[in-house]
Amino acid sequence: MKKKVYGIETPPIPRDDEFSRMPPDLWSQVDPKKCGFDSKGNYLSWDEFITRPPHFKQNNQSAWYVLGIRRNLEVFPGLAVVDEQNEAGVIQYSPSSLMGKLHKIDRLSTLKHLQLGESNRNNFLSASLVMEEAITSAQMEGAATTRPVAKEMLSTGRKPRDFSEEMILNNYQLMKFANNMVKEPLSVELIQEFNRVATQNVCENDHTAGMIRTTPIAVVDEMYGETIHTAPEAKTALALLMVMCSFANAEHEDASFIHPIVKAVMLHFMVGYIHPFADGNGRTARALFYWYMLKSGYTNFQYISISTLLKESKSRYARAFVKTEVDRFDATHFIDFNLTIIIRSLEHFSTFLQNKIDDIQKTRLDLYKSPYFNEFKLPHITIIQKALDDPGREFTVVACQTEFNVSATAARAYLDKLAKLELLLKHPLKGRMMGYFAPRDLRERLKLK
Repeated sequence: MKKKVYGIETPPIPRDDEFSRMPPDLWSQVDPKKCGFDSKGNYLSWDEFITRPPHFKQNNQSAWYVLGIRRNLEVFPGLAVVDEQNEAGVIQYSPSSLMGKLHKIDRLSTLKHLQLGESNRNNFLSASLVMEEAITSAQMEGAATTRPVAKEMLSTGRKPRDFSEEMILNNYQLMKFANNMVKEPLSVELIQEFNRVATQNVCENDHTAGMIRTTPIAVVDEMYGETIHTAPEAKTALALLMVMCSFANAEHEDASFIHPIVKAVMLHFMVGYIHPFADGNGRTARALFYWYMLKSGYTNFQYISISTLLKESKSRYARAFVKTEVDRFDATHFIDFNLTIIIRSLEHFSTFLQNKIDDIQKTRLDLYKSPYFNEFKLPHITIIQKALDDPGREFTVVACQTEFNVSATAARAYLDKLAKLELLLKHPLKGRMMGYFAPRDLRERLKLK
């Protein structure tokens, strides 16, 4: 193996006499809780470890060896990788190193800290939030369409105009497909279907949508041209996918318990490692992560975009893969990085929702002075808030259907109610479609001072 990969130094291999050569008090000095993490609680790799505890300078290789033992690595049952000789190897991880972040995710993902009532839940957790992951995941792969244009396309249902919009539409359909398939066991055919949905009509690299590659493939750093990962041979890819499916479908409970979030992240990792397709591996991997999270009961994750932060941390994302591979497949590096991304995504999402709740509450208090107040439900207040902020804005049934996660009939009823009260101006658009426009004198129509 190379001395450095993507700037990451390969850890030293322990000598046969490593244990007998080390100072007798080193074992007690190398506490994994104190020496195995940085100040932010992130799992350290070899090149990070050697820059921190200065009292290990003379014995850093021995200290790293002790740390590896004291991290209590466990083998992922049923998962496999292959070495350069195509020999099967195992993947390990340190469950104890992940417990704190997993607990935080479990707590944040319920959204109970936001005190959202069940009656208002669907109004705040709208289908438009699902669009965020679809858009950003496509942008990670090169889609150039801006977020506002992409949201307009998805919310109105218009056809994509170019390659980038087609990619975003595919990703949106992919997220819905993942949600629809949560009761299905994982199979190679299902993975292929994920890839087919992701890459249909937007295939690159001579890829046929959904087809497993038959040629070698490598991941190359675009800036320096360095190969940072060579995927297993094409003939091995199918076998590794079958092993991965068995891992996903196994019940890892009781003594063999594996946290479902860890399993979801490992499905993400394995698709990236195997790279079974000539194109669309990243989108397929991230969709599989969401599929397993939703399957495991984390239903709020359909509204949370991890790709938004992965896009901002593309180099660290790639480094997390490389750290795992060079550190004898200690997948804790990749899992820990992704847990950090998930926590940050949940925190951003919580802030977004809290701001939305506060804005609605402020509008509700303002509208309390209106004689129409008792006529309004939460969707009406949301529409009025947008109309007050943007006079002349057009509202449509399709857009409101997406915004409030309701049927077309319910969305039309909300708009028609406001039009009947003359708080929106209803006008015909194309064909039988109707548009509802925010009047410039809306405050006066609401009889607000």
